[in-house]
Amino acid sequence: MTPSTAWTPRNRILATLAGDTTDRPPISFWGHVYDRESTAADLVSHTLERWQRHRWDWVKLNPRKHYHVEPWGVRYDYSRVPEGKPFVSHYPVHTIGDWDAIEEKPFDGGALGEQLEAVRALRAALPADVPLLQTVFTPIAILAEMTEPPESLRDALATEGPRIKRALEAVTRTYERYVEAIMRAGADGIYLATVDWGSRSFLTPDILRTWSRPYDLRLLEAAGRSPYHMLHVCQRDALVFEFADYPVGSFSWDSTSPENPTLADGLERLKGAVVGGLGHETDLQGGADVALAAYRRAYAQTRGRRWMCAPGCSMPPSTPDATLAALRDEAERTHASV
Repeated sequence: MTPSTAWTPRNRILATLAGDTTDRPPISFWGHVYDRESTAADLVSHTLERWQRHRWDWVKLNPRKHYHVEPWGVRYDYSRVPEGKPFVSHYPVHTIGDWDAIEEKPFDGGALGEQLEAVRALRAALPADVPLLQTVFTPIAILAEMTEPPESLRDALATEGPRIKRALEAVTRTYERYVEAIMRAGADGIYLATVDWGSRSFLTPDILRTWSRPYDLRLLEAAGRSPYHMLHVCQRDALVFEFADYPVGSFSWDSTSPENPTLADGLERLKGAVVGGLGHETDLQGGADVALAAYRRAYAQTRGRRWMCAPGCSMPPSTPDATLAALRDEAERTHASV
C-alpha cells in the first residue's frame, strides 16, 4: 500500500495476513442472537444490523449452533427467554447400531439450503470490500452432535472404528458439496470450527490426527484456495499448533484462557494472522473499560501486526453494545507498528 491509497476492509485484511504494515488492526465481533437465528431472513437482518452499527472489517455469519446436524434429524427447542440457549430435544444415534443409518444428505436442502440463502442475501447486502465468512464445523464435530453425550462417539472410536468411519464419510461428502456451494454463493472463505474436537481436555493429538485432520483437509480442498479461510480451535487446552499447516489464512482461539497459547505464542509458530484477544465470557462481559484493557494487552503482544481483533469464541447475547462500540473506536485510534 502507498500513502495515497485508501484502506478498505479487504485490503487491510489481506495486508494483515501477509504481515505488512496497515493503518490499524482489522476488527470484527460475532455471537448468537437466539431469537433471531431460525430463518435465513432473521439471521441476515440481525447480522446486517450489527455490521451497519459497527462497520466491522469482516463479517462472520454466526448461524444457530445446530444447523449443521439438522439434516440428520437433530432438533433443538428454544427457550421463551430471548437470551436463553436452546437445548437438544431429539438426536438420531442412541445405540451403536444407529450409526449405520447415517447417510449422505442433500447439500442444498433444509437447513443447509437455508444457510446458502443467507450467504447469498448477506453477500448482496454487504459492500464488496467487506469479506464474508460462513461458519462450518469439522466433520468429526458434526458427527458428535448426533448423539448424547458427544463423549460417547469419542469412546466408540477404538471399538467401532469401521462403523464410525462410514458415517464420517457420509458427513464429509455432504459437507464437501456444501462448502463448494458456500463459495459459489458469495462467501470469501469458511470459518472452520472444531468445537470440543480441538481440545487436549477432550481428545489426544493422535485421535485428532486420525479422525479429524484428513476430513478437515477435504473440506478445505473442496472450498478451494482462499486467504480468508479461518481455522477456529475451541475450548481450553486448545491444540492450536496441531493445525499449523492447514491451508488457511488465519487462526482463531481463546488466547486469553490461561490454558491456551497466547497471541505472541501464535505469532511465533503460525503463518498468516492470529485472531482473537478478547475473552468472550470474561473481557466482553466486564464493561467497556475491561474490554479496552484487554484490547491494549493484545495490541502490546502483537504490536498490531498479523493480528485481527475478535472474540475468543462466539460472544453471548448479553454482550453490551456499548462495549463493542468502544472497541471499534479504539481500533480506529491504534496504528500498527513497523
